[in-house]
Amino acid sequence: MIKGCIQVFIGVLLWGVTISVGFTWIAFCFGTVIIGILLLFFAPHILLFPPTFISVFANGFLLLGLNNIKRSTGYGKVIDSEVEWVKIRDKPLESAQIDDNKEK
Repeated sequence: MIKGCIQVFIGVLLWGVTISVGFTWIAFCFGTVIIGILLLFFAPHILLFPPTFISVFANGFLLLGLNNIKRSTGYGKVIDSEVEWVKIRDKPLESAQIDDNKEK
């Protein structure tokens, strides 16, 4: 549980870093107008690369942490899932016993 909470916290921190790096990178690119315009027209994927790269790790930590929290709480665990119900007779037990006794 604690491990999962720490991983979620790291994921949230990485998302904060992602957003700040994204704003900083775009401000840098468009602060130098020529570089910003050239990137916008010739290589737009470079404009989004730094925040996209960091967000992959942020999402990984978030999902891993949430999965660890879910596992530690026991949510979704099924007990006695191997039970198999076998139908022997169509009639309830008492009436089946009565019918068997009548035949003898």
